[in-house]
Amino acid sequence: MSFKHYVILLSVLVLLNSCQFAGTILTGTQKLGGILLDDRPLSDDMTDVRINWEVRDSLARLDGRYTIDIELTVFEGEVLLNGALPDLDRIQQVVETVWAVEGVSKVYNYIRVDNPPSLDVVNHDAAVSAKIRTELMLTADVHASNYKITMENGTIYLMGIVSSPEEYERVIAVIKNTDGVSKIISMMREASEGQ
Repeated sequence: MSFKHYVILLSVLVLLNSCQFAGTILTGTQKLGGILLDDRPLSDDMTDVRINWEVRDSLARLDGRYTIDIELTVFEGEVLLNGALPDLDRIQQVVETVWAVEGVSKVYNYIRVDNPPSLDVVNHDAAVSAKIRTELMLTADVHASNYKITMENGTIYLMGIVSSPEEYERVIAVIKNTDGVSKIISMMREASEGQ
């Protein structure tokens, strides 16, 4: 195991021991897998891990349900929020809490005013998004580790970096050809942007 992997594993273990919300182990395992495969520098990986942990910790202090009902994805300081809360005031509270964390450069707020999805829907979404990740890893000329994929209620939220428009089209084709996907919301950017 390389030093990078050791440091990341240690950080994720600290993250797992510090968080008190349902699904921590699954989320932590997904994050670890994504980080180990990530092509970005270790400093970027660790900054995203820190932001993720600080946001989750801040939300848990406000209301433990936030860490269950809100899905949080961090990529290069950009934070994607999706899920459901009962009213706009709570959504605003979550967004303000995220912005207060050092290093957050952008917040994509896709939290709906609604009841949280059922366990069946959550499990279905997890299975479909896992299938998409696997297909992307097997697709030629696609750098699957450069993408963050979240699914909720049949909607795919896509974050990350593409090396070319052609790669982007291959990624979108994989997602569109996957049963269970009803909508794609893309926050992708080309590798040359922001550099």
